[in-house]
Amino acid sequence: MALQARAEATRRRIIDSAVELFSELGYGETGLADVLQRAGVSKGAFYYHFDSKEAVATAIMEEYSQKVANASRRTYFGGEPTLADVIRSTFKSAEIVQTDPVAQVGHQLMQALGQISTTAANVYSQWTTNFTSLLEKAIGGWRLRDGVHAGDVAEGMWACIVGSHLISTAMGDDVFARLARSWRLTVQLVTPEDLVTPLMAELDQIVADYRAPVAS
Repeated sequence: MALQARAEATRRRIIDSAVELFSELGYGETGLADVLQRAGVSKGAFYYHFDSKEAVATAIMEEYSQKVANASRRTYFGGEPTLADVIRSTFKSAEIVQTDPVAQVGHQLMQALGQISTTAANVYSQWTTNFTSLLEKAIGGWRLRDGVHAGDVAEGMWACIVGSHLISTAMGDDVFARLARSWRLTVQLVTPEDLVTPLMAELDQIVADYRAPVAS
């Protein structure tokens, strides 16, 4: 048991050291020797857990994905999600990227390696499926405009969320404000008339909870 605990501690130290270095230097500029030195481990100890720097990056992305999934589940406690639950989950996910070093670096790796990493592609695919399914459930019973389908709304909103993160990262601005604008437009265009006012109030509260400016 003690041996297993030491092995787990070593693996954790390698991941945490890689997170620090990828954040400080960038993934491309970080060499395996840098990770070994920062973690204080031998090559043998490293290769016991990972077969390459890319494998460490994969572990970071997978951990990031799990953190987002756990946070999303906590916003609706595993029951049938409401639209407010789905909205809050997107703000909570953004908060994790802002405050958790592993999530922050995992997010950067997802964007940097998205076109060449099967892990990144798989995570994006799973997120797309999960989000669109949740949003479809949340609005599935609504009477939408003629020709408007819940699945199309969900796919479109997911594109807005991913785009908000990509643009905010590139421009260095407030991702919460971008999410607020995207959700405000969706609520105004899609929500049945009798639900617009209470949902807008809930959206304003969610935005306030994350200290983002409410888009006008």
